[in-house]
Amino acid sequence: MKSIRTLSVAKFGGSLLSDEGENIPAILDHIAALKSQSDYGPIVVFSAPNGFTDKLITIGESYTQSKPLPVDSIFDTYESLAKKYVKGKYLKQALDELKKYRRQLEESTALINKRFHGTVKAKFLTHGGELPTSMLMDYILKSNGIDSCHITKEEWPIVTDDNFENATPSLDLSKNRTESLIKSLEAGKTVVLGGFLGITSDGLETILGRGGSDLSAVFVSCLLKRKYKVETILFKELPVQSADPKMVKGQTTEHLNSLTYNEAHKASMMGMKIVQGEAIAMAKQFKLPIKVMSMVKPEEYTMIHPESDDEQTVKCVTGKTGCAILSMDDKNSRSFEDALRIWENRNDFLDLGTETLETGKRIRDFLFLDSEFLRKNEERLKGFDEELTVEYGVGVVTLIGDGMKYSSGVASIAIGAIPHINIKRGIFAPHTSQIILLVDDNQVGATVASIHAKRPEMNQTN
Repeated sequence: MKSIRTLSVAKFGGSLLSDEGENIPAILDHIAALKSQSDYGPIVVFSAPNGFTDKLITIGESYTQSKPLPVDSIFDTYESLAKKYVKGKYLKQALDELKKYRRQLEESTALINKRFHGTVKAKFLTHGGELPTSMLMDYILKSNGIDSCHITKEEWPIVTDDNFENATPSLDLSKNRTESLIKSLEAGKTVVLGGFLGITSDGLETILGRGGSDLSAVFVSCLLKRKYKVETILFKELPVQSADPKMVKGQTTEHLNSLTYNEAHKASMMGMKIVQGEAIAMAKQFKLPIKVMSMVKPEEYTMIHPESDDEQTVKCVTGKTGCAILSMDDKNSRSFEDALRIWENRNDFLDLGTETLETGKRIRDFLFLDSEFLRKNEERLKGFDEELTVEYGVGVVTLIGDGMKYSSGVASIAIGAIPHINIKRGIFAPHTSQIILLVDDNQVGATVASIHAKRPEMNQTN
């Protein structure tokens, strides 16, 4: 019986690509190692360099105003990286292609009218971000002796729905667009793919939401899963830690060997940014393990899969600032919630429950993990309830671990660790693998540090 050949799909995030490109030599080493370890590929997925998406959004939005901003800084950086890392005959080819992308980006500004949204926004962001990045990395790989190619938009394998700014890939539609991908793999090439980008069945650009390059890598893995034995790797500066080292200065964080899909999803949603939520959901659906690997120490990695390999009660403690609590009349809250989920396609809020005031009026509270959405839309949202109120400056600290379902005493240890902290609200739901504490924004770091210091004690409660 013929064995299934192995293939690695690796994603390198924008935080690993700076203006100076200092991580590029290490990225090349990792790609070469993956190539030697697998029968085919690897397929390497690249995000735009760090901060580029936000810069491009600012530039795109400026075209809705009277003073449009130039794209010079974006393409000056690409050209600088090309001159630094692309060699010989490949340099002219790379610079010529960068000029084409720059021209396409400048031409697309004519499509921006009073609003910067939809497929125009998707086209602008990807033609200024992921597409030139993947092209440039292809030529850098070629310059270093790696037989590579990059996938153009015309051959794009990820076909999505028409939700242009937060698109969902379709496995059925995409199966018919794998020919170029498979042909390149079978020819022995390393395939370079831009993250974040999708196309509709009629060829319009879409984007896969914030962190969408994670979804690109996971989706391509699922797409090729039947033909190859696929390993999906997301490279980060560090593997997943028990807390953000910047929040617990002076403490030693623990490298987590494994997380369940549930734990990874909750940790990412509540501030750790491990893997995009949609990517985790797809990996869970197709039973695809994800390896989160350290760039510096590749022997240190975190496996995300159905069941955890250890029995820790509390895996990690996360902190998130910039949140808000919205309060409104409970009678209007159902239509409000439906509008957010269905029409705004938002799931980054939690129901904090209802309370009855002494007047008999029932108030329902929601926790929003992104207060900027409320700041920009507060007046519009008052169409659901003129008297709704928003409390800004809220921070969220979350204890996460499936083991809390089977242990007691974790909440009391956590509360005992922070007698000096004003807790606005608490959601004590260990059966959902999380305990959530709402505090003032400026107290998030201190709260995380105090609770994380008690983590060894908590992990003795199981």
